[in-house]
Amino acid sequence: MKRDGYSNFSYLQALPPQDTQEDTAINGVTINTKGYETVTFVVNVGANTSAAAFSADNIIHVRLEHAHESAAGSPSTWSEVYPSQMIHSVVGEDGAYSTLTENASGIFVSIDSVGGFASTVYAVGYKGQRQYCRVVVSGVGSPSIYSMGAIAILGLPANWPVNIPI
Repeated sequence: MKRDGYSNFSYLQALPPQDTQEDTAINGVTINTKGYETVTFVVNVGANTSAAAFSADNIIHVRLEHAHESAAGSPSTWSEVYPSQMIHSVVGEDGAYSTLTENASGIFVSIDSVGGFASTVYAVGYKGQRQYCRVVVSGVGSPSIYSMGAIAILGLPANWPVNIPI
């Protein structure tokens, strides 16, 4: 059987569509990568729903976090992913995040202006060794509010097909 894009990948909701918050982090759904060799997160930024100001003090960060499995079988303490463990082409407020190897912020996109980010899609691949990943959206200061959601695409499964065509 030839592998195809439908039956060779698992698609999971990583961040239910919702409006960002000004100064509160929104933790995405925990994605368990066990049984898969790859995971890619696709973040869909929708409409700008407020007109607050953006500046160095008013910004939205989208970052990737990972965790090991605990003795209880659930994620242990979450930590930010190093840029060397992410694959993406996003440039943020400090330049290309993938070149900031000393920065363990997990940030792969920063929204720092109104209008330029609406109806935009960003993707980030995780190449670290931890079993659990999630997307986190956080506002710094009082930035504009955007509608946002994300999916996780798990690939190269140990057992396939993952999805059975109807």
